[in-house]
Amino acid sequence: MARWRLRTRNSGRARPRRRRNGGSDALRRAILGQIRAAHDGAGIAAQMVDGMSTATARQEIATIEKRGDSERATLVTGLASTLVTPLDREDLFRLSRSIDNVLDTLQDFVRESDLYRIENRDTYRPLVTSSVTALTLLEDAVDTLWTNPVEVPKRALTVRKAARAVSRAYREEFARTVVNASNSLDSLKHRELIKRLDWVGIRISEAADALTDGALKRGY
Repeated sequence: MARWRLRTRNSGRARPRRRRNGGSDALRRAILGQIRAAHDGAGIAAQMVDGMSTATARQEIATIEKRGDSERATLVTGLASTLVTPLDREDLFRLSRSIDNVLDTLQDFVRESDLYRIENRDTYRPLVTSSVTALTLLEDAVDTLWTNPVEVPKRALTVRKAARAVSRAYREEFARTVVNASNSLDSLKHRELIKRLDWVGIRISEAADALTDGALKRGY
């Protein structure tokens, strides 16, 4: 029994030591890397709308999605070993999960565009463009956590407003689809795809909410 206890105490010493500033810098690189991966994913969606083949876009965004997963894994690992973080760990984890959901939803949009063999893609441009803008603002807002945290709530609000532009574009396109009422298979595919992009905006809003909630808890 004594030996068992001794081994338990020794094994406890093997736990990773929590880092201070170096660990926080690693978290910053990882979370910003995640956002950049999501931004690049939106960029692939934009290129597809502008004429890139859906098959090529599908391959490109699959590679980007793996990069995003790698950055998220780095962040999750870093949360366990970093002593000082700009937000509570659960809030950084929630923020990271929301960004991961953004990229996953963009990948769904590209993959389904390929599966449905969509040729006319111009109608998706307003939704994709608004998504790119919102992600650019999200990167700026998250980076502010390390440079000027008192600005975070205001910048997160700007992200939410930009994300709502995606939802407005969705409602406008959905209304046009209803006015031109058609029960054709192409119409059903179109509704499914614009709904995917609407969810991109919703996921970005969730990331902004995680950022705001975490900042307010810290008194920023």
